[in-house]
Amino acid sequence: MRLRDVAIGLLAACLASVSSRAQAQTAANGASDAQHGKLTIWRVVAESPPGPATIASLAPVVHSETAGSFGQTAGSFGQTAGSTGQTAGSFGGTVASQTAGSVGQTAGSFGESVGTLADAAAASNGTAALEVKPDPAWDRFTGDIDSAFRGLDVTYKDVGIDELQAQLDRVKPGQADAPDVLLGTPLPAAAAAVTRRFGLATLGAVGLISQTAVPEQPLNPLRPQAVVLARAPHPKAARAFVLWLLEGSACPLCAGEDRGDPTAIAVAKSALSDVLNGEGIGELADKQMAAFTPELAREAALGVSATGTGGGLRIEINGVRAEANARLAVVALRAVLESRSAFGVVHAVAVLHADEAGRWRVLQLSPNLLPAQQMVAWRSLAPYAHPLDDRDDKSAAVLGVALAAPVDGDNRPPTPELWWDNKGGATLEVVEWQRGSSPTWTGSNLFFVPDDSGHLQTRVTAQFAHAPGSYRWRVWSLGQGGAVAISGWRGFNIVP
Repeated sequence: MRLRDVAIGLLAACLASVSSRAQAQTAANGASDAQHGKLTIWRVVAESPPGPATIASLAPVVHSETAGSFGQTAGSFGQTAGSTGQTAGSFGGTVASQTAGSVGQTAGSFGESVGTLADAAAASNGTAALEVKPDPAWDRFTGDIDSAFRGLDVTYKDVGIDELQAQLDRVKPGQADAPDVLLGTPLPAAAAAVTRRFGLATLGAVGLISQTAVPEQPLNPLRPQAVVLARAPHPKAARAFVLWLLEGSACPLCAGEDRGDPTAIAVAKSALSDVLNGEGIGELADKQMAAFTPELAREAALGVSATGTGGGLRIEINGVRAEANARLAVVALRAVLESRSAFGVVHAVAVLHADEAGRWRVLQLSPNLLPAQQMVAWRSLAPYAHPLDDRDDKSAAVLGVALAAPVDGDNRPPTPELWWDNKGGATLEVVEWQRGSSPTWTGSNLFFVPDDSGHLQTRVTAQFAHAPGSYRWRVWSLGQGGAVAISGWRGFNIVP
């Protein structure tokens, strides 16, 4: 047995013990943070209110509330705050119909000033009160913060983008009311230079990847966007808030301890760690795993280049769930990452296949999923990793497919139609695809096509191939008990 297999086996044996100790420490830290925690949020608006009295010239605490519940520790690096769950419905979308990036979005006048500022401005210098419209969307949003972080003292302050640089320059190190987080819907483009100077790069802020033939809704351009400030006086609370904003209630796989086959979990964790560090996964790869360029896979997962992390990236992989039988395992993964100049969270799904010796090897890893998309992948694949009992038919064979169109190297317009002939035995077909050109390929992603109607040919629109460039694709056929047959590769070019 190879040394790495021995190490993975030992790691798997220790997982339960380590997890229980971490849970206990998390609970202790969380109780203290929830009782004494504080968080200051500066909401960046497009422009300051008119008149001699600006938001920035008012008292530092413009609007203060006692906010919701830490639940799981905000102080614990790598754990979600509270139930990780603002109510998706209060933001104008449901988890079923929105991507995780849209959880927390608001419609309408989210960026307008809070109504209580008018009297404060008038009292400040005797001028006529500013006319400020009510902002029910903002009130709902702060109410959801109340519910998620009960016991945390949250202070809100509106700052115009034209004043943001000057205000941050005036903040002194250690100042108690200094901002912890900059928040926008989204942050104005003009804030980019300021956030690069004062904030941490947000890792894992990835885009939408099509996973089904039904077109998925694009990310809402007005969804909340937050940046943790490098000199935040309350860094643990700031990080917990950003995790909550990124994940919301659309990440049911994020909380709790590891569940499932410990060896499969250990292999999947090791592979994800390798990818996030910009390395290939080496001998952990199944012989049929798609080749990829490690640096490209890392950049897709983090949402930034390696230089954007500032180096010294710390990775904590937790909140995982695994389903496994004798042939196939599916593992959901969540990694919280931090460096001196970056912070964020990555959601991934790994598909493992047992080799001839019964050892788990990685067949495919998607490290760049939004939380809601992670759930789509899990629900699509996990049934094929369910253990079989004595009543199940273990003799069913999966015969695979024969690719028909496009022909290899063809030029097509965006979102072309893919065709293949079905040979039988499968109830799910999966298009695995990559971008690039040999030997430089991105990491792969999966596109799910149910095959439960017994038809002889499948035609599906490749929603994932919408941008110009070169793609390659192949089809998995999945059957009961994790039986899988994988076709060869075909390539095509998307031209405008």
